[in-house]
Amino acid sequence: MTAISFSQILASPLLARLLVLACAAAVFLVVRRKDTEGQAGAFIATIGLLVVRDILVIVFPIPELQNLSDVFYFGFALLVFLAPFRRSRVPLIAAMVVHVAIAGLYLATIFSGLATIPAWGIGALLVADAAFMVLMGLLNNRDSEGGSRHIVSDSWIFSSTVLMIYAVLSLVLGHGNAAFEWLIVPVSYGWLVTAGLVGLSILDQQTLAAVSYYEAAIDSLYNLSFRVGTVLKGSFSTEDVIASMNDVIIEETGADGGSIYLVDEFDDVIIAKALSGNFPPPFLLPESLPRKQNRIESFMRHAQFRLGETVLGEVAKTGKNIYAPDVTVDGRFPTNGEEDFLRLSSFMAVPLMVEDKIIGVSAVAKSRPGSPFGEADFDRLKLLANFGTLAVSNFFSFLEANERNSIEQTAGIAAEIQRTIIPKKLPQFQTLAIGAYSSPARGVSGDYYDLIRTREDKIVGVIGDVAGKGVSAALIMVMIRSILHLITNTNRDMATVLDWVNKGIAGKIDMDHYATLGVISINIVTGELEYANASHQPLLIYRRANDIVETIDLKSVPIGVERATTYQRKALRLYDGDIAVLYTDGIVEVLNEQGKQFGRKNLSQLIARHKDLSPKEIVGRVKQEVSKFIGTARQHDDQTVLVFKMKL
Repeated sequence: MTAISFSQILASPLLARLLVLACAAAVFLVVRRKDTEGQAGAFIATIGLLVVRDILVIVFPIPELQNLSDVFYFGFALLVFLAPFRRSRVPLIAAMVVHVAIAGLYLATIFSGLATIPAWGIGALLVADAAFMVLMGLLNNRDSEGGSRHIVSDSWIFSSTVLMIYAVLSLVLGHGNAAFEWLIVPVSYGWLVTAGLVGLSILDQQTLAAVSYYEAAIDSLYNLSFRVGTVLKGSFSTEDVIASMNDVIIEETGADGGSIYLVDEFDDVIIAKALSGNFPPPFLLPESLPRKQNRIESFMRHAQFRLGETVLGEVAKTGKNIYAPDVTVDGRFPTNGEEDFLRLSSFMAVPLMVEDKIIGVSAVAKSRPGSPFGEADFDRLKLLANFGTLAVSNFFSFLEANERNSIEQTAGIAAEIQRTIIPKKLPQFQTLAIGAYSSPARGVSGDYYDLIRTREDKIVGVIGDVAGKGVSAALIMVMIRSILHLITNTNRDMATVLDWVNKGIAGKIDMDHYATLGVISINIVTGELEYANASHQPLLIYRRANDIVETIDLKSVPIGVERATTYQRKALRLYDGDIAVLYTDGIVEVLNEQGKQFGRKNLSQLIARHKDLSPKEIVGRVKQEVSKFIGTARQHDDQTVLVFKMKL
């Protein structure tokens, strides 16, 4: 085996091939950075194989080595294009077995000198592979859900055509042909570049679709807030507020009609409080009730049911949603008559809940056959019901506080809103412990923290600081919390989450009420951590392995200042004994009697000093030492700290 010289390598087609592969790798690295599903891995592995292959066949120009490398090249291509499809698994395994067998026989040919497989046999195998790829592409073309399937489905025609041309020309011209080596081989790598560009296009389309969906959802929230707020300006009637909420839900879900029922805790019943549009009864009507439209509507406006009675009472009792796009195939919905006002075609109902308490039921219906509710409508109903419930609950609190003076009333409402959105109980896991502490400076806090369980193995921690005080700041917290609970249940990274929160808030709030946010996503199994920041205090991470505290700072703009802001993220990992700390500026910027700040350094030293304590004990020490530091000085800002400790 004789290697060629460096000058010969420079004069070879190696640089042209590597340039094309570098372009493909660059595109797929962008795809991999923007996507969390790992769909680019197989393509990057194929590019890596080709880089190694080309270096070897150029440095050691042996025809047998080139032919053998083609077997592996096309084997990887088959793996990339067939592995994502379940129906292709068996044919793929068979193809891989054939490739391994032929590679083994060809190696035997090389070392034994016996012509077990001629060189043209390798070319014939490549042609067969390309034809097989075309056939499977036709069969799998409709099975394209999921990211990697989309890339393969959208690029298989071009890719299989290019590979077929490569296979045919390798059989006709052979690797010794200059045109084949200089032109055909580099050009054939273009299928990887094309697949990468397809992947980028798909990710952009998915992002645009997701942004459009969430922007529409956020606009629905804004519409609900605006409509309910308008009613509150002119009326303190509970019925008016609930009717306004019901009307918005009907409009935003595309329903023909809807109704809201509230729970009467004393009698264990639900009572109709709002009815709009054509809302056919989703339960069996009494036989004695005349089937007249005005009588049915009057009955529905004054209906009440015991908890667990009818589908509406069942939702109020169990808290479970009902999504019935086609009630004709759902045994829970009886037929009350053939009249249009009695005919129900599609139905959805969700509980209205404050914390873990069910206060009512929101239900919408369609009577027109052929236009059922979709999943997006169901998601929109749940979102509006959750947000609307807060509005109704806060309105009740407002009515209760109306007897107090204006200052006490405003503070009470804001405090009640905050008590509603702050977690009442911190989740604890075998591998991750969590502690939190929050103290307002003057009764009503502008700080916000939350813990959102997005998957069995992932939790998102959020800490924020809204400029200003009172009801306005508290309602902004509610908006931010609603958006976060809506969008964190995706595979998107934390930077994208902040982007979407910002797009949902910017332009809808006064500049005086911007918010800073820090968010982290922690995999409680692996310790993988992702951090993004919207002008909030830096993340602190204590590393047990070397007994130091790292400061992770990402410069950015607060939420709500500029809609076009793009946020950044940082991927890290927590190991056994490592501690991550989120906090507000009220902790580090608090002043003592001499006007000296507590500072991030003191906080870092405090965390390191108490590294062996639980998060609950650590936040207790933070509270004690900050209070001791302040002494008799006045606390001028809200104080909040959130501590996570890994126990792998």
